[in-house]
Amino acid sequence: MNIVVNGENKDFPEKITLEELIQQLGVRKETVVAEVNRQIIQLDKRAGLNLAHGDQVELIQFVGGG
Repeated sequence: MNIVVNGENKDFPEKITLEELIQQLGVRKETVVAEVNRQIIQLDKRAGLNLAHGDQVELIQFVGGG
């Protein structure tokens, strides 16, 4: 299944949740805002959100610094 992640086409297994996708990409779920098809998905909803072929996912990661 093809999903667009931050503007790049990526292939994933047929069944994958948003939380699983974030884990596979090696991103800490606590430091990222996730948007699917232009809708922000709350942290507690990610495990239950099954992604579909053609979905567009944007992951915006917070980075600390000084």
